[in-house]
Amino acid sequence: MSIISFFLVFCSGLLAGILILVIAQKVSSGEDADVMGAIRRLFSSLTSVIGLTTVENIAVEGEKTVQYHEVDPREQNLYDSAQTIRSILLILATNIQRTDKAASDSSLVLGDVKSAINTMGLPTDLNEAHSLLMREIDRVISNNASLKVELAKSQAVLTEQQHQIEDLRTAVRIDGLTQLANRTYFDEKLNEMIMLRQRYGDPFSLMMIDLDNFKLINDSYGHQAGDRILKGVALKIKASLRGSDFLARFGGDEYAIILIKTDIKSATEVAWKLCEEVRGSRFFLDDAALALTLSIGVAEACGDDNDASLLKRADESLYRAKAGGRNCVSVADSA
Repeated sequence: MSIISFFLVFCSGLLAGILILVIAQKVSSGEDADVMGAIRRLFSSLTSVIGLTTVENIAVEGEKTVQYHEVDPREQNLYDSAQTIRSILLILATNIQRTDKAASDSSLVLGDVKSAINTMGLPTDLNEAHSLLMREIDRVISNNASLKVELAKSQAVLTEQQHQIEDLRTAVRIDGLTQLANRTYFDEKLNEMIMLRQRYGDPFSLMMIDLDNFKLINDSYGHQAGDRILKGVALKIKASLRGSDFLARFGGDEYAIILIKTDIKSATEVAWKLCEEVRGSRFFLDDAALALTLSIGVAEACGDDNDASLLKRADESLYRAKAGGRNCVSVADSA
């Protein structure tokens, strides 16, 4: 093979290797803006957690201003931060996979170039250049192999961190006392159900539950005893529901239930059943056996309901049940 042919083969291989390395760099840097943006969002979310006080949520409907229960912003920001970290890890994992592939492709091309050069009959005066080129190719291939090992280690670390983030994502949606869904998770689920209803028309109902005279329990037996009662009532309610129903601790001594594919008639029957179940049970605090009752407000999603309007109607029904003597069910009118 002539010197010109040799240089053509060499330059083609070199250009191919450089092209792959450039592509790898482009791939690894192509989403930097997303990563930096995610980091900035994470920093903003984390700093906003510090020193925050509770903020009331207000929705305006026409000329009416509706004020409803608040969400702890620190809890929401913790959830948002977990989501942001999860997004960053996914971006990094994708870049690692692409860089690993680019390193493999680069090593293959350089290996082919090396094989092609070794088969050439080179003039004596090019032997030194040949040896130098072989050493450089071997060095790049070796570095690529080391890079792949490091990338594999990084991938393993990221996988573990992704699992930890998923665990955190679940943890920040669970109420620590009752192990039910918390208010943040409830709001997310209610919004999801509203959107599903708007798309497919499937009925669902919302049930707001208040534990009657709970303050007397705290005053008489202490807050630790009150916590035990809240956990016991949560277990009793959960045992009476279907697996598809969504039960959450709404706040304090209030619970909320989303009854999937359930109209107002069936939801009302479930509400009365819960009242009877709790009323017929006894909750033990050391030597004391307490009889408890529930007040329940029920509303079916209908018309142009959004999450705020449905929650408002269910809340108003709950207040009517409490005002009517407690230990009963009140049903909301249609929207």
